[in-house]
Order: sequence, then C-alpha cells, then structure tokens
Amino acid sequence: MTLTLSQTKGLLKRLAMHPKRKWGQNFLVDSSFVERSLKWAQIKPDDVVVEIGPGCGTLTGDLIQTKARVFAIEKDPILFGHIRNTWNTVCIICEDAVQYPIGLYNTDDTGYKIVANLPYAIASVWLDRVLELPQLPMRMVLMVQKEATDRWFSRENSKKFCPLSIFLQSTYQLENKCTVAKRCFYPQPKVDSTLLSLVKRPQVFIFERSCKQFIRNVFVHRRQQIGHVCKELQSTYAHALITFLQKNTIDLSCRAECLPMDVWQRFATSHLQADCFANVLSEF
Repeated sequence: MTLTLSQTKGLLKRLAMHPKRKWGQNFLVDSSFVERSLKWAQIKPDDVVVEIGPGCGTLTGDLIQTKARVFAIEKDPILFGHIRNTWNTVCIICEDAVQYPIGLYNTDDTGYKIVANLPYAIASVWLDRVLELPQLPMRMVLMVQKEATDRWFSRENSKKFCPLSIFLQSTYQLENKCTVAKRCFYPQPKVDSTLLSLVKRPQVFIFERSCKQFIRNVFVHRRQQIGHVCKELQSTYAHALITFLQKNTIDLSCRAECLPMDVWQRFATSHLQADCFANVLSEF
C-alpha cells in the first residue's frame, strides 16, 4: 500500500533518517502513480521484477502483493534495513545501482522487468549499464526527471540528441508516458518528473561496446563537422566512418547530431561486417 505524505514523514522520523539530496531521495507519495506503474509493467504472479531504489517501500509492498519475485538495490543502509526487515521475500542488496544495475538477479531465459524511481544523478549512467547486459529486460517502467526523458527520446537535429538516445531507441520503444508533478514527492524536487513505460523491440539493434565508445567520442565534438572530428580522432572507427559516409554520399561537413539513428546503425553494421571479412582473410 502506497505511503501517504504523513505516513512517509512518520516512517522517516521513526527511522531517524533525513532524505539525502545528493542521492536524489525524493519519495513518491501519490498512490495513482504506483497503480499506473504496476499496470504498465503488466506484472503477473512469478514474474521477476527488479526494483531500483525502493526507498520507503511505497512500491515494494504492492509488488509483493502481485506475487512477483522481487529483487531490489538500495544504496541507503537505513532504508535497506527497513526493506529487508519488512519484506523478507525481497532479495535486496545494499549497493550502488550503477555497479549492480539489476541487483543479484542472474538473468535466465524466463525474462524480467524493471521498475524504478531513478535518482537523477545516476539515471543515464545506470540505463547505459542496463543496455550492456547480456539479456535485456522485457519491460521497464521508469520514473525520471523530465530533462532525462527529453534527452533519451530526442531525435536528430536536436541539441538534446545524444549517444544514449541512439542506443536506447535502438532497443526499446516508448509505449506510454505521463508527467508526474513535483508535489507528488517528498521532499519536493525542483522539477517535474515523467513516468515511462518502455518495451523491448521485437528486433533490437545492439552496438558493440567499442563502437559505442567511438560514437560517444564523436558526440563530444557534436557541433564540429564530422569529417574534421574523424581526422582528429585518428582511429580505425574514424577512418571507417569517413569511408562509410562518402560511400553513402553523406556530406562530411554534417555534424554528429544531424545523423539519424538508422545511419549510425548502418555504419555499425558495415564496420562489423568489414571486421568479420578481415578476420576471415587473416585465416588464409
């Protein structure tokens, strides 16, 4: 059952705990968004659900009632103890979610889902870690600050378009979203948040880690002409990108933020195919 504002304040007082701004501890006190999170996650009995930062447990209790198998990661030792002592069926660890993006859950063929009220400071870094997991979650229902949402789902020719926009949209589609006013949290953050429902695409495109790092390096110089950036980077990927753009008659004076997601995907595919061909030749 969702904790109200007064219940949340009362619990924190009993725990002798003060919310830490540096950890983004803003606790949800509006039951309607808990209900919506569960509905969007489509949780069934025996589903595996990973909760990031359960905090006071306002969502955890409802997850338990669905009879799902709940794994959780809570960095705050006081709140970790509260969750562990209140719900002994939750497999929870007291760690940083960036280091343990899905806690102690060991992915298998059954699939899993993630439900999270993400601290703004780690939201993008954590998501990037999730996208590198060997098995991706089937669904993610995430509460993030609006600015993060705008970046994650921006498109080319936008100042907010970034590598994470490319990597996320290549693997997930946005099924639902709604605004969550700052008054729905205690203490109130300075800006509104967004509740997102993400569903894994039937056909996902996974960028190799080295290719992802190259794209990040290119976007560091997002306002410079991409031909100039590649000459400065002087790497195998940089030479390959110049060749790819020329072959596809794409102007080298364009900027990284102007190239659509599908162009980056085709480049990654062409480079991977070239590598495979080179490896085959080296065997003879």
